[in-house]
Amino acid sequence: MKILCLFVRHGTEQYPEALAVLDQWYERHGLRDQRTLWIVDNARPDGQQPETLNPRTSLHSGDNQAWEFSAWARALRSAVATGETYDVVHFVTSAFNTLYTEYLKHFQREMLDYLLTRNLCLGHIDSYPVPVQLGANPSQSWVRTCFFFLPWKTAVSLSPWAPFVDATRIFIAANSRQFRAEAPLSSDYQSRITAWLEGEEIGGHTWHSPVSDAAHENRRFQAKTLAILNEHSLAITLRQAGIKLVDFCWLFSLMATPPARLPNPVSELEQLKIRRKILGIPE
Repeated sequence: MKILCLFVRHGTEQYPEALAVLDQWYERHGLRDQRTLWIVDNARPDGQQPETLNPRTSLHSGDNQAWEFSAWARALRSAVATGETYDVVHFVTSAFNTLYTEYLKHFQREMLDYLLTRNLCLGHIDSYPVPVQLGANPSQSWVRTCFFFLPWKTAVSLSPWAPFVDATRIFIAANSRQFRAEAPLSSDYQSRITAWLEGEEIGGHTWHSPVSDAAHENRRFQAKTLAILNEHSLAITLRQAGIKLVDFCWLFSLMATPPARLPNPVSELEQLKIRRKILGIPE
């Protein structure tokens, strides 16, 4: 199996250990030799030629317009242009080893075969207690985009990766965290985003880099809001393309089943219900 791993970072000051931890994860699962690694650095000057670090590892300039989402979109275009093809694309950010990380233990390499035979998105599914509205789409759950897998053919044909780039669509001013009345997300979704970014505990976790209430933090608040919307939008785009989301823990619970008897994925909310039972989390 040929895996293209697109690891997005913004320099090496934040999460300096992330790449080493990722390499160790690949070693544990016996997938290091099947991996081609592109380090996509959004802090690297645009226009620089890719730098080969070893036969299957290279360093590339990213596109930080929409953080990891625009970086992945550019990297996929560049990968297609090489003429090389892969079986699976692994999307990773340098923040993958933060917040809840137990999902990293709920992986077996056989899951990638399941992914390919059913054309799925494999990752850790997050959800809200009730659906929120994003544009015309009600949605309750999404895949956490710091660490997920897609089949190559699905990844290179998927669009858009970053529908939310312009903060003026969402906020009343360039240095404000007040949402526009016509912003394409429901008021409860706005409240959830604000609570999370300002450091409130949700689901037993707080965001690793909370935004203070200082005015100079408003632009960072806007940028992170756009990233949240792009993350949730990706799940909607996948569903609209007929690509089901599969949770690591749910699939892990089935891996003792012979491959020919593995079921098709149940609904995302049913997967989460099963995951809570497995992890002993009360309803």
